Amino acid sequence: MAPSSKAERGGPGGKRGAAGGAGPCAAPRGRREHLVRQLDRVRLSGQLSPRLFRKLPPRVCVTLKSIVDEEFLWAGHIFLGFSKCGRYVLSYTSSSGDDDFSFYLYHLYWWEFNVHSKLRLVRQVRLFQDEEIYSDLYLTVCEWPGDSDKVIVFGFNTRSAPGLQVNMMLMSDENHRDIYVSAVAVPPPRHCPACRRAPAPPGEAPPACLRHGFLLHTKFQVVYPFPTFQPAFQLRKDHVVLLNTSFSLVACAIAVHPAGDSSSRQILYERRNVPGPNRRGENPPPQPPEELEGAGGAPPAAQTPPGPPQTPDLPPALPSPAVAKAKEFVADLFRRAQGAGGGPGGAHGDGGDDPPPPPRGLPPETTPPAPGSPLGESHLPGTSPEPGYVNYTKLRYVLEPGEPPEDLEDDKISLPFVVTDLSGRSLRPLRDRAKAQGQYLTVEQLTLDFEYVINEVIRNDAAWSRQFCSFSDYDIVILEVCPETNQVVINIGLLLLAFPSPDEEGQLRPRTYHTSLKVAWDLNSGTFATVGVGDLTEVKGQTSGSVWSSYRKGCVDTVMRWLVPEGPGRGVHRMTNEALHKGCSLKVLADNERYTWIVL
Repeated sequence: MAPSSKAERGGPGGKRGAAGGAGPCAAPRGRREHLVRQLDRVRLSGQLSPRLFRKLPPRVCVTLKSIVDEEFLWAGHIFLGFSKCGRYVLSYTSSSGDDDFSFYLYHLYWWEFNVHSKLRLVRQVRLFQDEEIYSDLYLTVCEWPGDSDKVIVFGFNTRSAPGLQVNMMLMSDENHRDIYVSAVAVPPPRHCPACRRAPAPPGEAPPACLRHGFLLHTKFQVVYPFPTFQPAFQLRKDHVVLLNTSFSLVACAIAVHPAGDSSSRQILYERRNVPGPNRRGENPPPQPPEELEGAGGAPPAAQTPPGPPQTPDLPPALPSPAVAKAKEFVADLFRRAQGAGGGPGGAHGDGGDDPPPPPRGLPPETTPPAPGSPLGESHLPGTSPEPGYVNYTKLRYVLEPGEPPEDLEDDKISLPFVVTDLSGRSLRPLRDRAKAQGQYLTVEQLTLDFEYVINEVIRNDAAWSRQFCSFSDYDIVILEVCPETNQVVINIGLLLLAFPSPDEEGQLRPRTYHTSLKVAWDLNSGTFATVGVGDLTEVKGQTSGSVWSSYRKGCVDTVMRWLVPEGPGRGVHRMTNEALHKGCSLKVLADNERYTWIVL
């Protein structure tokens, strides 16, 4: 990536093609279109192609060795690129011991960039607080489209921990991957008044206020088929990140509120009255009392909508008693297999010491009960309760001295978070309606349970619901996110067992099919609605890998058909160490907005 040369500009000595341009009026193949004409095309189209300037003049190209002291390069700094604002260059380091039992420690660095001077280190933070990481991670640092106060770092491994003994100790296998997430406050260009008022512990870095000095960490595990990483959609809405945990889609909103702001503004989930029962995707149908026992949230009486009593949905009469007997046999087979711990749920089955969940993928007439109502909230008198499957939590943290209270109760649904200051000290969470004396950080979570959605969509909207027996696996891809309406459209690929159509000849035995369900999730209300249900396609001689590969290719085609181009600087900014894991290095760190390069 050397600066532009005279030969490449089509000047004397440059190559000029003859084929296809032999006439006197034909432009030489080596000559580029005039710059003024290209800029005029940019003005008409509204899009500036990054290929417009393939080479930059030497005055805006600097070498990394000339702006970084050699000691940092020997320390193993991996430079990722420019921040979105162009003020900083980001790098990271990973360190571990020499034996297989050593943990990897990751640190992220901000360097202030000036084209005429050396990089100046302004901040260093540790990522993935206190996590025991046994393998080198793929790292991706992302910035939201319009939120410049924080970045979010994703780390994931693609292989098990090295060494047989470590694998046995961790009980890990190739069907599980750990996902690490850290949200980190960005250093300000200069200390704000709140930063200057923040107390400075002796012998530590300059103080920072909560807005400019917090870290938030979480970790979860995904299973096969491993979810697709989609930062362009997962970070489409400012302050919000969508996390696919393989079992649920979790929308997390992270925001810092100024001192004295006592309003209860929320980014997610505006509580509202639900108009009436049986709206698609909003009110689950009534369920037998024995299924509601033990479910979190309101008691059964509060979950039953008003009106005449309704009986649970029963399957319609089947063509013959033999078919009914066969279907009951298959359902009993799945129940026994799940109870023995080896059911068709595969890698998505739950583990641990918790009581065994209901069999995965039951027929529509025995859908598992919905998760409980939002924690810490009760229904107001005279209002209709929200759907039982809506799960919303909101926590607040303050940068104040004092020991944090006991750990909050684990509800088995929300992701656990560790929130600290820049020195790694835990922030104090506020309970209930306690008032904060200064700035406070809010962390909201809204969760959509995939298996509940699958059962409800099949029950209410699938034309083939009468044939359905059980599903064995699923894969979720985000198709679109609208930050204005807070709508998230997802596609659920499904592998399932179902009886063939009664019109088909031969023995009516369950077969393996593939289909997809499109669902819209409303982040304002927490409810979902069915967008479309695909037909059943029989899986004949295909491996699950080939099924998911073709499914994801179809999702990419759908996304490309829906894609609306965005102007430069309006999308999600991403930096990654992918080149390092491929055994190569980046050629340049490019700031395409300001046309500045750091040559590596």
